[in-house]
Amino acid sequence: MQRNRMLVLLGVSGLLGCATSGVPPAREFSVALTPGAEVPVCTAAGPTASGSATVTVAADGKSITASVSYGGLSGAPTQAHIHTGAAGSAGSIVLPFSGTLTSPFGKTFTAADYIAAGDAPPDFAAFVTALKAGNAAYVNVHTPACPKGEIRGELQ
Repeated sequence: MQRNRMLVLLGVSGLLGCATSGVPPAREFSVALTPGAEVPVCTAAGPTASGSATVTVAADGKSITASVSYGGLSGAPTQAHIHTGAAGSAGSIVLPFSGTLTSPFGKTFTAADYIAAGDAPPDFAAFVTALKAGNAAYVNVHTPACPKGEIRGELQ
């Protein structure tokens, strides 16, 4: 009896410790990248162009880790970004990928990488807040045939 009571108390204290830690959980987005989601749709997109992205906002909000894979594009990627903006609209680049864009590629972004321009939130922290709320950003990959973007996925 005493042992059962102790196990219950340990379990409850563990749950309370999690509930009162004050740190929100990480937020993860897993999205498909398609030509049809691009705004405007690029008619020169590869007939089998597709991809996927996983974007994770750290629990403390101080970093965003993104990984992208793709296939069937009309050509080699020239750029890839995370943009601010809702589904169906084009938005400003806020987090550009750098280095080689050979599939798969990725990057961990911090406030130092953030570009506050155009319709973007004023700083990285405000962008993270909007991103966690959903429908505030998208990932896309650009090619020479589709300079405005060939494939895109909404982070919602």
